[in-house]
Amino acid sequence: MNFSLDSALSFDWFILILRIVFIGLIYYFLYQVARVSIRELVAVGSAAPAAAGQTLPSPSSSLEIVDPAESSLRPGDLLPLDHYTTVGRRDDNTLMIDDGFVSGAHAEVMFDQGAWWLVDLGSTNGTFVGGRPVRARVRISNGDVVQFGRVSVRVNV
Repeated sequence: MNFSLDSALSFDWFILILRIVFIGLIYYFLYQVARVSIRELVAVGSAAPAAAGQTLPSPSSSLEIVDPAESSLRPGDLLPLDHYTTVGRRDDNTLMIDDGFVSGAHAEVMFDQGAWWLVDLGSTNGTFVGGRPVRARVRISNGDVVQFGRVSVRVNV
């Protein structure tokens, strides 16, 4: 076996680089786990009743489809609301709307401090209540018409 100092040195550098990449991947994985965990804890914490006397949402709270646009939904379909509901085109949302104008993570609907609230999550085609764009957290009431992209729903709370 004929080993030269140059090949041994380059092999050591190769192993060192592999170790650094491996450690970097471990830290990236841990960062992603922490980021998702914190997001879930904040979502659960903000949606949970803060005070013992706070009212809970009605179990029959829902969004009724008014105009399904090009989604697979039909007018009159009821989409049930949880105390914290995400709306979007991706499968990981609480309410999945498969219309091309609905963003992957489009909006959040939550029950907080005895009222229902709507937040746009930076969607491409916007979220509207009564035809007005949602720019911050907006309170929604029974009968309000909300539009996610081109899909319109009526709030039943």
